[in-house]
Amino acid sequence: MRIISKRCLGLDLHKKQITAHLRVQRRSNQLPKGEDLQFGTMPDELERLRQWIIDQKVEDVVMESTSVYWMHLYELIEDVTRALVVNASHVKKVPGRKTDVGDAQWLAELGAHGLLRPSFVPPKEIRALRSVARYRTRCVAMQTAIRNRTIKLLEMAGIKLSSVVSDCFGVTGRAILDALTKDKPVDVVKLAKMSLRKKTDELQQCLGNGLLSALQRRLLKMHLDAYDAIDAQIARSELELTTLAEPYSKAIAALDAIPGINQLGAITLIAETGVDMKAYRSHAQLTALAGLAPGNAISADKRRRISVRKGNHHLKRICVQIAWAASRKKGSFLRVRFLRLQNRIGRNKAVVALARQMLVLVYHVLSGKPYTDLGATFYDERDKARAVDRYAQKLAALGYIVQLVKKST
Repeated sequence: MRIISKRCLGLDLHKKQITAHLRVQRRSNQLPKGEDLQFGTMPDELERLRQWIIDQKVEDVVMESTSVYWMHLYELIEDVTRALVVNASHVKKVPGRKTDVGDAQWLAELGAHGLLRPSFVPPKEIRALRSVARYRTRCVAMQTAIRNRTIKLLEMAGIKLSSVVSDCFGVTGRAILDALTKDKPVDVVKLAKMSLRKKTDELQQCLGNGLLSALQRRLLKMHLDAYDAIDAQIARSELELTTLAEPYSKAIAALDAIPGINQLGAITLIAETGVDMKAYRSHAQLTALAGLAPGNAISADKRRRISVRKGNHHLKRICVQIAWAASRKKGSFLRVRFLRLQNRIGRNKAVVALARQMLVLVYHVLSGKPYTDLGATFYDERDKARAVDRYAQKLAALGYIVQLVKKST
């Protein structure tokens, strides 16, 4: 096979050691020479590995995306050689002897012949934005878990606050929760705000005597303190995101024009996809990387129906979130598209399909094409006769006699 890289280095990464195999092909008609070395993972050992890569004039370094062990090493060597991070499931060997040296040799062999498809690794600035965005997402998940745990604590105490208040951590709900941590009855008349002032009788009934045991009060106080601490972390992370995203203000403004995407959603999308769409071969590759493209399973001219494949679950999550938001945006094409899909394939599949379509829109907007909404009447205007027949049939089904008269211009 054709040699793509004459000096290719394969690295098998572990927490405490790195096994390296350097494959050197001097001439095409000669057998390649190999050299095996082992390095530690301490800073001085990683610096020794970096210097060895420079001294050996390595063209390509291939490593698997093992946990987070590859990240720091990638940053160390990305400016001195071409570093390739590959999916471990894409480079599986034929079953046989499994050793660290064998794995490193196999990576070097595949890299030398150009048989690898490297994973997308964004630039340093985007990686920094991504780390903060993912931290914020984790904090939001932790905060949601605390909210749910707090509601369960109240339920176990016989307090049905969530049955009356839609948001137990809103203005009124939080005031009641703080009052429950104290050893005295709760005065809901003074605590109720806005529309909940009309439900003071229901609030008093759901609280009962409003007294928790001493242990339950302490647990509730711990839950609320943890909630406030994480809320402060979310605020700090959002401020940090705003600062880091300043160079991408134009891209954020362009994405903000798409229904369902706000400023924070645009920043999160950019943190996962980057702003340079030339890194992807097409929008199909981007949707496949997100795990939103339908999988291929064809054998003997028969196509099997399979679910969407695995991908970047961080990107998939934010795409599904903005798809839910877009599906509720009245007067937009995306909402009409969602309703049509929902009638045909169901609600859950429809939102995944809409998430894929919105990621395609993100690809084109970041490629320089401004978003233009087709409008809620797009499908009706595309085939007016069919739309008229459909609406007439609906009215007839409701018991009306329909007589169509064209409006004079």
